[in-house]
Amino acid sequence: MRPDAESWQPPKAVIFDLDHTLIDSRRAWQYALEESIAATCGQRVDVRPLIEEYHRRPWVQALAVLLPEAQERSRCEQVCVEISQRSGLKKLLVHEGIGMALDAVRGGWIEIGAISRQPHSLALKQTQSTGLDRFLAVLATTPPGEAYDPAARLAQCAAFLERSPLDCAVVSSEPEDRRAAEGAGFRLFFPAWVTGPPPGAGAIPAPAHILPSLLSRAGQPNSR
Repeated sequence: MRPDAESWQPPKAVIFDLDHTLIDSRRAWQYALEESIAATCGQRVDVRPLIEEYHRRPWVQALAVLLPEAQERSRCEQVCVEISQRSGLKKLLVHEGIGMALDAVRGGWIEIGAISRQPHSLALKQTQSTGLDRFLAVLATTPPGEAYDPAARLAQCAAFLERSPLDCAVVSSEPEDRRAAEGAGFRLFFPAWVTGPPPGAGAIPAPAHILPSLLSRAGQPNSR
């Protein structure tokens, strides 16, 4: 149920999906894929036509389009991972307007956290490379060897911030994040700058609208 008008308060904290909502990995993905193919196969390819469809998928799916030999794909996949975790970090971007938007959120006395599918060492490097680390009060990452558990990561953020789910908003376009957030009672928002606007309420059209959306009554838990 929605809180009534008298009891409603804006969230005290907001938790973002780091991997897709804050970070724009398209240029880094292109760089890692093109450089790995050059290093392992001696070929120069332009992977830009594949970016939108494949950049959030496992490496092997894009490589299956580009390389006919399974052995080449296997070697190249390993190099892709290595490049993306080293020199590829310099190619990471944040979505346009994210820095100013997070600064505004923090200026509105709303604490900021993030969850990630990556292990802590890699996620931390990504936040440092993009400058996001200066905004985050907490970064909840996936322990090595464990599957990504968004419910656990969200709970970890809320516990560190000493907030209940009702006092926190979650901003993610990922279905598994959204199911976990809704199930735990977090206020839920959709970042339309990532994949376009979804059906239903709670969509934020652009980063500049993050703080106004958090201060509105949109994104309430269990709203339909």
